[in-house]
Amino acid sequence: MLEIILRNVTVNFSNKVVLDSISTYFKSKEAVLVVGPNGSGKSTLLKVLAGIIEYSGEIIVPENYLEVSDLTGYVFQNPETQIIGSTVWEDVIFGLENIGLSKDEMEERANYVLELLELSHLKDFDPYYLSGGQKQRLAIASMLALEPEFLLLDEVTAMLDKNGKKEVLLAVEKLKTLGKGILVATHELNVFAPVCDRCIFIEDGRIIFEGDVHDGIKLYKESAKNQYLSEKLQFEGRNLDGSVEIQ
Repeated sequence: MLEIILRNVTVNFSNKVVLDSISTYFKSKEAVLVVGPNGSGKSTLLKVLAGIIEYSGEIIVPENYLEVSDLTGYVFQNPETQIIGSTVWEDVIFGLENIGLSKDEMEERANYVLELLELSHLKDFDPYYLSGGQKQRLAIASMLALEPEFLLLDEVTAMLDKNGKKEVLLAVEKLKTLGKGILVATHELNVFAPVCDRCIFIEDGRIIFEGDVHDGIKLYKESAKNQYLSEKLQFEGRNLDGSVEIQ
């Protein structure tokens, strides 16, 4: 089993702390639900793990890996920002050409991921004409062809309809059974909760909770409700205890 360990990982943007001394771990064969309000640091955490942004602190990776990005593959919210091939097949092959594989190995990997994500029958299609769920599965397939041990899914169902969300969820279930580590940053709590093993709740760049998925979701919903009530009462000139603010 592979493990990524974070120790006091901090990210600053324009003198603002976006991630504040994050210490946690991620294991292969495990799906982790990362929740929190907008701007809490969920996407930043995934981008740190993808090697996209700089950080301070320490990330420990298994032997034989130099960087955390050697282990991870990042999938964007909007699949169209990640799809560049004129056909489904070309899109999967493109990333493989950039890492210098032989033609036979590229074709073997491409056929495998397209079969795994049930896209083989669409390999000659223009991705433009795919459904939202098919596009997101293609984005996952193209990343999976690079053989990352951990997949980082950033709000990947936010733009999908009910059927598209179901397609992506089934793909995540398959990848988990193959031993991949899955990190899902999302507001779609009910979609991913059934397949996740652990929950991390981030607020203001800090881990507020880490543990049972249902306990984490409950805490997050309570926090969101309290925040909403606080903002509503503040707008009305009152405090949470019902007292009136004197201007």
